[in-house]
Amino acid sequence: MTSSRPRRRPPKLLPALAWQLLLAVVACAALVAWLLPSGAWGQVMAALAATDPLPVLAALAVYPLLPVVRARRLQIALGGSAASPSPGLWPMTWVAALHSVLASFAPMRLGELSLVWLLNRAAGTPLAAGSALLVALRMIDLVIVLAAGVLALALLPAARDAVPHGVTLAGGAAAAMLGGLLLAPWVAGRLRHLTPFGGAGRLARVWETLVQALAALTPGVLARLLAWTVAAWGLIFLMAWLCANSTPAPVGLAGGVAGGSATALASVLPVNTFANAGTFEAAWVLALMPAGLDEATALVTGIVFHAVNLLGSALLGGLAALIGPGRRAPETRPRDKQESEPGSAR
Repeated sequence: MTSSRPRRRPPKLLPALAWQLLLAVVACAALVAWLLPSGAWGQVMAALAATDPLPVLAALAVYPLLPVVRARRLQIALGGSAASPSPGLWPMTWVAALHSVLASFAPMRLGELSLVWLLNRAAGTPLAAGSALLVALRMIDLVIVLAAGVLALALLPAARDAVPHGVTLAGGAAAAMLGGLLLAPWVAGRLRHLTPFGGAGRLARVWETLVQALAALTPGVLARLLAWTVAAWGLIFLMAWLCANSTPAPVGLAGGVAGGSATALASVLPVNTFANAGTFEAAWVLALMPAGLDEATALVTGIVFHAVNLLGSALLGGLAALIGPGRRAPETRPRDKQESEPGSAR
């Protein structure tokens, strides 16, 4: 007999991709209309011609370190025990590299959600645990990006002139955000018994796993996660600073951090374009103009930084797809573990 239940239709990816491409065209056209009035194309061409390839190549050379640092963070986040050891560095590097390229190009936020499947494929992480891990890591990322972005914006020349005490206020806001993050395990422990989704279903399992994982974070593990998160974003900010200085107009480190933070926040908009085209550059221009760049130069350096990110993720993601994650260690069943203990033989 055939089941009477209706078959679930697969998601329509092509219409979603076409919609994102259309949004990208609209966003780029709006960006050009805003930044490039009549006669400004000459400034853009001049900025492109004056682009120094050495900082761009240096940024590309830095990019391969990023998936390795992210892989180390995944290892710490997944933890491990004698029965279920932490996954190796290469499988997690494979996860980080593929997740980066999928997050850049896949439609409908499927690229971001792909981390759950990739962790299951490479390390056998349950889907609920992978979903909870994705939420926890993105929460840590958001705090670091917001704290760094607020401080960087306050340090820009235009902001210091407009708000003399802005650095003090930004430092207080960053400290408050970091303090709130450090309190996350305590808050999760108080929320452990709440069942906002009725206690059943996939969302309930993700909530339960997330709260339990956060509550179990020791100060040492949380400090290591924060350290590797800062290292990862430090590499991104370094690449942003190098690309910002690919034209003759100098940009300080605060400008690079502000640009990197702005583009990261633009990538989490509810409605995104294909490869974040247009929205990425608009966020970069808004952050770099207060750093002293004119519209044309800011647009050119934003395009350069975006190209470095897309090219780096595509090359490393393609290489990871060709190599594969390697053989996953077999899971230890409770019976196998009991039989392997001394004195358990009958």
